[in-house]
Amino acid sequence: MTKKLVSFLLPALVLMFTGFSFQSVNAQTSSSPFSFRAGQSIYIVAFRRVYQPVSGDVSTGNSVGAYQNEYALDAEQKVRKEIVKWRYFRVVDKLSEADFVLLVNSEYSSMEALAIPHEAYRQRFKEKYDMDTLRESAFGRFLAGPLKIPTLSRLSERLIKQFREKVEDVKSSDKK
Repeated sequence: MTKKLVSFLLPALVLMFTGFSFQSVNAQTSSSPFSFRAGQSIYIVAFRRVYQPVSGDVSTGNSVGAYQNEYALDAEQKVRKEIVKWRYFRVVDKLSEADFVLLVNSEYSSMEALAIPHEAYRQRFKEKYDMDTLRESAFGRFLAGPLKIPTLSRLSERLIKQFREKVEDVKSSDKK
């Protein structure tokens, strides 16, 4: 009877102590959360993923290639215009002057924006394209689309409208 009791209690105690140690580690590593505030500076980068064929067989239509990031200055211009019109953030032209980066992925009929820290932008976008890690480190994620008639102006307006709504929701919940 004692062996059965010990064989049952020992794993339960190990799990219990392991659970406590994980909780204390999490409590130690938590830092103060980022919050959006009026007047913060924002650096905007817009891009598209473009398939670049390297070689292919014309007779079969099969091609070998890779996806590459291509800067989308037209999308960046539209997003910038909407941010400036909002007058909540200050758009800057130098990354070193920004409080955070707004990374905008422009697709055919939709847009995604991530508000991310400088270091995440440098390490995970510039050096290697790693959207999963960028999404994990983002202060916020904003989506617009898909739209039936996807113009850059309409997508940008909806993207910044969603950004604005989320920022205002956070502001109003902080006041309560």
